[in-house]
Amino acid sequence: MTQRTTNNTQKEMPFLHLLGEALYIGAFGYGGPAVLALAKQRLVHEKGIVREKDFMDALALAQVLPGAIGVTLMGHIGYQANALWGAILLPAVFALPSFIFIILLSWAYFKFGDLYFVKSIFTGLGALVVALLANASLLIGRSVYKRITYREYKGFLISAFTFTGVYFLYLDVIWLILSSGFLGFLFFYFTSEPEDITSLNQITSKSSNTASRYSSPTYLVKHYIPILVLVLITALACFFSPIIFDIAHTFLKIGALGFGGGFTAIPLIKGIVVDRLNWVSAIQFRDGIALGQITPGPVFITASFIGYHVAGVLGAFIAALAVFTPSVTAIVFLSGIHRKIGSFKSVRVVIKGFLSGFFGLLVATTLHFGFDSIVDWKTWTIFLLALLYLFFFKKDTIWLILGTIAVSLFLV
Repeated sequence: MTQRTTNNTQKEMPFLHLLGEALYIGAFGYGGPAVLALAKQRLVHEKGIVREKDFMDALALAQVLPGAIGVTLMGHIGYQANALWGAILLPAVFALPSFIFIILLSWAYFKFGDLYFVKSIFTGLGALVVALLANASLLIGRSVYKRITYREYKGFLISAFTFTGVYFLYLDVIWLILSSGFLGFLFFYFTSEPEDITSLNQITSKSSNTASRYSSPTYLVKHYIPILVLVLITALACFFSPIIFDIAHTFLKIGALGFGGGFTAIPLIKGIVVDRLNWVSAIQFRDGIALGQITPGPVFITASFIGYHVAGVLGAFIAALAVFTPSVTAIVFLSGIHRKIGSFKSVRVVIKGFLSGFFGLLVATTLHFGFDSIVDWKTWTIFLLALLYLFFFKKDTIWLILGTIAVSLFLV
């Protein structure tokens, strides 16, 4: 039975019920903001499992850390509920529906992708992806640049640097991202401007003793030994299969550098798996983004599409495991001090640089896909209709996807 509670109360719930809530949110949450809104509605307002203030603090931490925000949020809530196993199982259950969906869709795509009506659908979805990227660029630009004034010129310089580097000079995207973080530190640390950096990383400075509750030797043996066994099994799989090792190594890097949520990581993934490794073509990658939008849950699940193409179901699993591991690991180590992190000036200025750099990369990726995907009046029509829907209606993305598929079958 659903029970409503006030924001100042918290109700105890068996961990299995919390896993059920994570599964529900992962199965019915479409689109990044929609997932977070559904999580808040279910966990705070309907079930009363999490206090609203605790939820917002956890969300703030998830926005500071790399990786999928929804997965990181679930990792933090799970860690507070059941320590290490909670930090692992809650994000895993949350991502499970999208993983199953992306496996099925990837199989269908690579088996039937040459059929005419399938090509028509993905031609329309390609135009939709460009609209989603354009909308994401606008939203991220608004969050990074609160005010369009001369004071923001340093952030614009970082964005211009990464845009020029990837679009015209074809520089390595990882070095561009690392350089943007360094430039953020160089530009903002020695000024008073970080006091105005409120876009994605303000966290209150209140201490927590959560980590210390789970530091006894008995607890460590009981909970960490099974994890080490799982890690050892994964390591053996990587050792005996070089391609599995390459997938794990690649997506660990992507998960560790993907600040700002799913869409900001798209240029990073493209720069590595398309431009450098040639695991998929640019068109296949674009279609993988579209399939990631069709599934519920995190945008990062597109990693499994790539892993599936490279090494089947095992490759898809390792890609998902690797891309989500950095943020969950960070949650475990930072949970005890999570509310202090945002008060560090060095953290805020580096993330300001990262996000400014990601904005430039995202604009470049949007233009790249735009020139490849919007090629005639039909794709222009789908693109403009999608933009209007995103700008003015702001409804669940799933309805936009279904509408695009219907229009594509009719027009393309």
